[in-house]
Amino acid sequence: MRPIRRVTVVSENMGGVLDEGIRKFATGLLDGFRVHAEASGVATSGGESSHPLVRSVSGARLYTGRPLRREIESLRPELVVYVPSASATSFAFWRARMLKRYAPGGQVALVATQPRYHTALGRLAASEMAPDKVFAQSRETIRYLEWLGMTPQFLPGGVDLQRFRPVTAERKAALREELGLPQDAYLVLHVGHLKPGRNVELLTRLGAVGTAVVVAGKSMGQDKALRQRLTESGVILIDRYLRDVEIVYQACDAYLFPVREEGSAMDFPLSVLEAMACNLPVVAYPYGGLPLALEPGEGLIFVESDEAMLNAIESVKPIPVATRKKAEPYAWERVAGRFLETMQGAGDAETYVRAV
Repeated sequence: MRPIRRVTVVSENMGGVLDEGIRKFATGLLDGFRVHAEASGVATSGGESSHPLVRSVSGARLYTGRPLRREIESLRPELVVYVPSASATSFAFWRARMLKRYAPGGQVALVATQPRYHTALGRLAASEMAPDKVFAQSRETIRYLEWLGMTPQFLPGGVDLQRFRPVTAERKAALREELGLPQDAYLVLHVGHLKPGRNVELLTRLGAVGTAVVVAGKSMGQDKALRQRLTESGVILIDRYLRDVEIVYQACDAYLFPVREEGSAMDFPLSVLEAMACNLPVVAYPYGGLPLALEPGEGLIFVESDEAMLNAIESVKPIPVATRKKAEPYAWERVAGRFLETMQGAGDAETYVRAV
């Protein structure tokens, strides 16, 4: 099969500021594609995008609007990659079918970033309207889509290795001063939504282990009661939009990902890769697709309980860390290149997987 020359990424969630998981995933994948092909992006809601390759076009709820059709037809994509903001709902499969109509002769792939389950009618509709390829990010989602009769491929998240990188001790100190963070504390970071179900309150129990720093921009969504409990316990909360969010990773000493409840985050949380790219030690639950792609060790620790997580933060302090090396295979351009190889029939995205 000949190489794919034109790729268009479509998502409801590429408008506005790019600080939320689906937005970051869709635009990161778009940046990866531009290394290999002529790439473009279409945001169907959420206002004007800050990404230079993304155009905002009205798509109507079911993607039946003429503006979206005209835009896709004008781009003439050989591959449309649809990243639905609500993941693989029945409506998402319908929208994928409409995108196929707007790109005749091209392929359409849908990326499921979280588990979604359907009614009997919804299962039938999803199976009938499945696009050329479906990608998923966890063992559970892959198995469910297989049960629906599809052949999903595993797709990890990615990271910009140029933005997210280690810094010197001098630069770290300067960043702490810039952000108003204490110079002499062991800072344990978490980046994400302040919502119940994400187990973020665990950060209030760090005690003598370290000082918690949580980045949760208001556009990510915040639970007011949870926010109050965090701030009252001494957690440092950064709740404004940070265009250069990498500086917070670079200013901190370790990263904690306490989410364990299915569906409370993307199946492959990007923040874990971002922390690893900055060569931070990372302690996490084996959430979603993380254990499928990442081998623990050298500063990456998977745990099965909150107590083990708190103990691991203490134990990881003295050990040599080489998490950036583990993140390097997940540079966006490499993830996108493997995606294209899979669509062209020249490769298999499941080579990322240690054990599905």
